[in-house]
Amino acid sequence: MKRRDAGLTFGLGLLLLFRVPIGLAEQPGVSDSGKWMLEIVQANQAPKYHQMPEGRSEDQGDYTFIPVDADNATSGIQPSGLEFRYWMQGAAVRVRVALTFDLSESRSSSDEELPVENYLIHPGESITVSRLSQFGLRPVQVKMVTAKPPGATQPEIVNETSSMVVENVDQDRAEYRLFVRNISELAVDGIVASIFDGEGRCRMHNQRPDYGHFIAAGSTREIELSLPVAGEDEGVVGADGKSCCNASQGLSELSPGTRSGGARFPEIVIEAVVFEDGSYEGHAQRAAMLEADRLGRKLGRRRITAVIENELTSTQPDGITKLVSVQSQVTALSDNVDPAALDSIMARFPTVRDSAKESLERDIHEGLLWEKDTFLRNLRLYMFELSSGQDGSAPDASLQRWWDVTKGRCDFLVPQTCPDSE
Repeated sequence: MKRRDAGLTFGLGLLLLFRVPIGLAEQPGVSDSGKWMLEIVQANQAPKYHQMPEGRSEDQGDYTFIPVDADNATSGIQPSGLEFRYWMQGAAVRVRVALTFDLSESRSSSDEELPVENYLIHPGESITVSRLSQFGLRPVQVKMVTAKPPGATQPEIVNETSSMVVENVDQDRAEYRLFVRNISELAVDGIVASIFDGEGRCRMHNQRPDYGHFIAAGSTREIELSLPVAGEDEGVVGADGKSCCNASQGLSELSPGTRSGGARFPEIVIEAVVFEDGSYEGHAQRAAMLEADRLGRKLGRRRITAVIENELTSTQPDGITKLVSVQSQVTALSDNVDPAALDSIMARFPTVRDSAKESLERDIHEGLLWEKDTFLRNLRLYMFELSSGQDGSAPDASLQRWWDVTKGRCDFLVPQTCPDSE
């Protein structure tokens, strides 16, 4: 929770919020968060949708932060964004709106917020956050809408693999939820699936777990696939900058969504999966992308482990000094991709064209960065825990004990969150 500054004397009258009836055909009789979503619409942007939490209080609810551009603000203190905290309350949603202000040169915990008021929104009502022009902000509208989009068309499933069986597919306004069963004898470690919405937009999803396996052999997993967004996923380019479907790379002769006489319709395409032993099914380049990321993580892990092992065998006493030393050394580790690593990926996937090298090198690099950033984040959390315990609950500083418990992959004080396997 951000700190609040009583010195901020902007009145609650700063924002004028009013309700506009819209009228939905369906009204809830009881609290059912699964039927409803919070819709937040900024001017000239596609709506953003958020699942309703089951909570009956602010602490049990959820929140979303919307950054804003206040370059044209006339006030001496410019807002950094709007924060919405929301939770189900009976048959309605309680929403608390606040303006946030970045009072430091860089975004940090010193952000301040100005509470506006709590609002109770029923289905068929909306709230418009207006009179924001003095802060250089455009109006924002908040609605309680049905989770199921009206007139939704069931997507066609195109499965380029043989071991993945789609058992069910569900949809709300923000995403598809695909229930996929792995019928192979090997665990799946990653999957690539693309969404085509029938409007010329697509979004590609590259999913793999932080550690361990993605879908165990013989198991079913629910996969969340966010929908393409107007203005963000135009044409055939996904949100991550990679092409969802490119015939020149040999992935498909026709773009999904246009295979039936040019008619467009929504599709979910399971393009590739990779297994625990490195084998794969589906498109080679998509599998190579997953394996390049995995290789990057593996190489990053090796570099970090070497630093830890060297520090643990040093004559310097265990304690905070060793922790600080490790933090400095890992921060300084090179993120450059060894050409031999890229060559090894290309050798494993001989049908992937040389034109894909740049993309695969980027995937290896992202894997290196992911491993490094995750390690440093958990190390910083441990060092924060060392300094914040005022009641004797803080652990004693020890690089050896922290590494033994977490391997740098989880919260030291919550070891049950640590992965069971590499």
